[in-house]
Amino acid sequence: MIEFLDVSFRRGNAEVLRGVTLSVARGDVVALVGRSGGGKTTLLRCVNRMLEATSGEVRVDGRPVAAWDAVDLRRHIGYVIQDVGLFPHWTVAANVATVPRLLGWAEARVSARVDELLEASGLPAADFRDRWPDELSGGQRQRVGLARALAADPPVVLMDEPFAAVDPLTRIELHRQFRLLQASRRPTVLLVTHDLREAAALADRIAVVEAGTIAACDSPAALERSPHPAVRALFELVPEGHA
Repeated sequence: MIEFLDVSFRRGNAEVLRGVTLSVARGDVVALVGRSGGGKTTLLRCVNRMLEATSGEVRVDGRPVAAWDAVDLRRHIGYVIQDVGLFPHWTVAANVATVPRLLGWAEARVSARVDELLEASGLPAADFRDRWPDELSGGQRQRVGLARALAADPPVVLMDEPFAAVDPLTRIELHRQFRLLQASRRPTVLLVTHDLREAAALADRIAVVEAGTIAACDSPAALERSPHPAVRALFELVPEGHA
């Protein structure tokens, strides 16, 4: 569903990505982990054309992203970021409804979809649809952000450190909610995280990004046995039995 074919990206004289080749199967979750500045978010942004690869090719559903209209591409890709980015002057319901309305859904269908996703996110629609973002806790805002990203049933969802800004207990609850929504909707997910435990809990495969390359990509269990120095360095930071 997502393919990187020998993708490189330069920013000025700096080579941020170097010949990255990676594929994500339809319905799978792949987590990108590694040091800050290694190229994880750059990879993510090349998928929705917020950044354009300097060389190589990125494909979504078999089609080069360069062949898509950029706006149309982004409307078909859910995007969840750390600070959520809810529109402060819109209610919860209006935020969740953003993309379905842009796609021209009938209002009755939009309203039903908003209520469905709020309920599935653990936010009863009767209590939350008319609230404003500043009336929500951090965890509640993150749930609304996830609901907004899934509102139009996008085939692809990009997530950039979506749970990093919440406390550990809320993060566990959000992980549980994510797994439930993923099981029911089955989008293809590319997730950036610095937390190896989070990656192991949520992803089918983990790709270790090191200095603009993919050092390794495998299941969490297989990666734990990898001899690659970049992989070993990550696992050494996690207490035994917690990855």
